Amino acid sequence: MNTEPELGVDIGALSARLRFNPEDGCIWLERERMLLVHLSAYAAFRKELIEAVGQEAAKRMLMRMGHAGGSSDGALARRARPESDMLTNFLAGPRLHAIEGMVVVEPVAHSFDPATNFHAGEWIWRNSIEVEAHLKEHGLSKEPVCWSAIGYATGYTSVFMGRPILYREVECRAMGHAQCRIVGKPAELWEDGARDDLQNGLCLSEPWNSNTDQWERTAGVAAPALEWSDGRLLGMSPNFVSTMDLIGKVAPTDAPVLLVGEAGVGKKTSARALHRLSKRARQPFVHFSCSAATGDALDAELFGVEKGALAGAAVSRNGRVERANGGTLFLEDVHCLDARAQSKLLRVLQAGEVERLGGGQPRPVKLRVIAASMPRLMAAVRDGCFREDLYYKLSAFPIRLAPLRERRSDIPLLLKHFVTEFAGRHDKRIRSVAQSAIAFLLTYEFPGNIAELESMIERAVILAPDAGTIDLSHLSSPLDQDSPRFFSVSRAGRLSMGGTEDPPATDGTPSLDRLLDGNFSLETFENEIIARAVERASGNLSAAARELGMTRPQLAYRFRKSRGVEEDEARDAF
Repeated sequence: MNTEPELGVDIGALSARLRFNPEDGCIWLERERMLLVHLSAYAAFRKELIEAVGQEAAKRMLMRMGHAGGSSDGALARRARPESDMLTNFLAGPRLHAIEGMVVVEPVAHSFDPATNFHAGEWIWRNSIEVEAHLKEHGLSKEPVCWSAIGYATGYTSVFMGRPILYREVECRAMGHAQCRIVGKPAELWEDGARDDLQNGLCLSEPWNSNTDQWERTAGVAAPALEWSDGRLLGMSPNFVSTMDLIGKVAPTDAPVLLVGEAGVGKKTSARALHRLSKRARQPFVHFSCSAATGDALDAELFGVEKGALAGAAVSRNGRVERANGGTLFLEDVHCLDARAQSKLLRVLQAGEVERLGGGQPRPVKLRVIAASMPRLMAAVRDGCFREDLYYKLSAFPIRLAPLRERRSDIPLLLKHFVTEFAGRHDKRIRSVAQSAIAFLLTYEFPGNIAELESMIERAVILAPDAGTIDLSHLSSPLDQDSPRFFSVSRAGRLSMGGTEDPPATDGTPSLDRLLDGNFSLETFENEIIARAVERASGNLSAAARELGMTRPQLAYRFRKSRGVEEDEARDAF
């Protein structure tokens, strides 16, 4: 039984990085979200693209698409198994290409020198999905058609090696050849004509700095250079981008804004972004938590107090409303305001004036109010606990901030930001994040949202060894345990529930359940374990029997039965 991994790469270890989360409709290859597409749909799209823009333009587009995917996988391969030698890591690329359903890669010959970042090679491609798509819609071709696969090979190798490596398809099954064949070498070694033919608009600037810390080698997870990118306010998901679009539209105005979201979604950070993008950016930003006080103490703190109005009020002093005059007042947890404070706040919004506690003379104020609340504010309005007229005044421009579980594609970006921030703060060097930890973060519910993620990563940075890797155990808290809920690919190619690494079983039940959940055959399992024991013992049945805890005759009988060998023949063989 052959147990050696193809291309020197453990297919199970790589497949475990591919995770399916049906509840959220997400497929992840480590930190990259993936897409499963029907071949018929891809073939139809490819045909329409060729008909719409012409074959050369379509070729360039598909090569660039493949180049982007290859670049991402190149970064993944560099950090996938840091304990292995560079060549073993490099060979993960052909296997990743197969896992992603593009093509099976077989090496013919290749040269690899990590000292000089030199690579040249020749490879056979089998079962190319692009060949099938082309033959389905166009029939035989006069030129090679594996365009995105060539872009992938170029992008992957260039990122991995840290220098431009160009590939060219010299044989293609769509042209009638027996298989597809590609050759690759450094860009400067190609003649000009071939270089121009291969480049097809691809960026050949050096995509990899070999001196960069491994954590920075994260293709496709770069912070967007936008004016609202600040601290925890990071993301590229549709929910996040649409929220930032609303903030950008309302920021230049003086309209009151109501931010509604769960705890930890970033309401205060969003309020600061609103202020920073407004015409009042140079004026005060005053923050007040409405849950911090009640009654007279709340009135005095928010609206101010006159001398002698309260015990201990030896002098008159202004409140948060007056301090925010000309700028922005941010009211956190506005749903916690009592009835009297609600009435006074409504006067501030309607008349632009504030009356201090114990004072009879209103004071004019001109400010912008940003309020933040939990989603239960609407229920408080319905129940009569919160003034309806105040609610409508505050919600002139309501913005819902999505919880982190609705913007999971932002987690890799936030993860990188927090690891970098806390590693610097605590003087730690973090080399990478383990796949088991990433899998957990991508599937965890995050009831505390970004605030919880921030605390989780700070704890992990502190617990992780210096110059080491953040593992799943570093993320866990003794106060709050949860389990991943994703599917990964088993070594047999089936989806299996659970994490990338099987937890140790105390009574064997989890292992048995995993076996029974698949297409388990007791006879096949017995035959395979006996064959493996005999192989490990180099054919010595007595040694194999001892390893399996049975007698030699028992093992010999089962071994003969599994091989279908007649007793006399088996006796001659052993």
